[in-house]
Amino acid sequence: MWSKSILLLVIISLTCMFSIVYAFLYPILHSLFDETRAQICQSASQYEQCSSNTACACLRLMNTVNDGICAYLRVKCSELISCANNNRTCYRPDHICVNHSRCHSTPLCYPIDMTLQIFCPPIPSMTTPPPPVIPDDGICASATWNQNGVTVAGGNGRGSSLDQLNEPLGLFVDEDAAVYVADTLNFRVVKWASGASSGQVVAGGNGEGNQTNQMKYATKIIIDKNGTMFICDHTNMRVQRWFKNDDHGQTIIENISCWGLALDKEESLYVSDWEKLRIMKWPSEEIVAGGNGQGSALNQLFYPCDVFIDQDQSIFVADDGNQRIIKWPVGAKEGIVVAGHNQLESPQSVVVDQMGAVYAVDYGNHVVRWLKDAASGSIIISQHGAGNGTDELSDPTDLAFDRQGNLYVVDRTNSRVQMFTIDKSSCDRNLVST
Repeated sequence: MWSKSILLLVIISLTCMFSIVYAFLYPILHSLFDETRAQICQSASQYEQCSSNTACACLRLMNTVNDGICAYLRVKCSELISCANNNRTCYRPDHICVNHSRCHSTPLCYPIDMTLQIFCPPIPSMTTPPPPVIPDDGICASATWNQNGVTVAGGNGRGSSLDQLNEPLGLFVDEDAAVYVADTLNFRVVKWASGASSGQVVAGGNGEGNQTNQMKYATKIIIDKNGTMFICDHTNMRVQRWFKNDDHGQTIIENISCWGLALDKEESLYVSDWEKLRIMKWPSEEIVAGGNGQGSALNQLFYPCDVFIDQDQSIFVADDGNQRIIKWPVGAKEGIVVAGHNQLESPQSVVVDQMGAVYAVDYGNHVVRWLKDAASGSIIISQHGAGNGTDELSDPTDLAFDRQGNLYVVDRTNSRVQMFTIDKSSCDRNLVST
């Protein structure tokens, strides 16, 4: 048996050790688990929505098994430092070690003040259904768009000066309403800040070619949250990745007849392969739609021009040759026709809003919308002729929405991008579908 002195020494040692550990952990535990400051994501998946603020999501904590922290994600990756390698802790005060793979493959120290409920308020209890609300993009079933467009890029004739475009094909609109244009026959991508009278070359612009700083017949661009740009360099049979502010790109996919691009919420890339009649997911290189030869069966595609991924990870394809928009739910072996039904001639682009409505640009025709589960669509932007008036379009090829729900359309033959403002006056809260 232990002597009293030895037993007393053990008790004193354990007490001191507990005090040290408690003193070290208390500030972190107090910050994390005090419900008035931060909320824990228990058994939640990485990046799962955890707040009524859609800019917040769950980040997995590195020192627990199943828990995460609800964090405000609009913190620049460049501002985050790596956790200590030996024990995955953070020695920077008021930071916690998390998995944030969108920024880096190794664990990162995240500021605890970006997990406060002032930034990430909890999702209201669903025991009492909340009243219907207008989606974040401001689009409701009864919303309309002005039939007279405003030129936001190009519109000064076909040419290569910075206030001109030359038969553009694709566009991307960022959170600041800046418009990025695949200026196809100028072999470049041009950024037009909101309200600017001319653009800025952000990729290419070094003539036609296949060098890393060149392109040949770019058809589509998309940009991730870090500002990295992905470009369909169609005639060069490749997909290029341009990091922000770089003067050259990197080829990430070769030997692919790329036409359309999309990113899902985990920022995996989807590519429409026009020649092999399929949609491929990258970097896994998984075929997620089509790939069963040319045809009109529900497991086939015929010249897939564009691809879009919705909030449920469903894949929507502008199936040009089959004159339809087809939806492939996650893991499905065949698709479901959600738009077309003898109403489309040559769908070039597809977008789905937060309400689940499907929008398609019909080449040489109109912009058409199908409300969720609708049997037929309605024209929301009519071509009104093939001239260059404010209410006219000539061979539209792509569309996008900004954060307010304003609609942007690539007016190819007129070498411009038109913006059609949304009218939300009819979006009564009691009539909005969620």
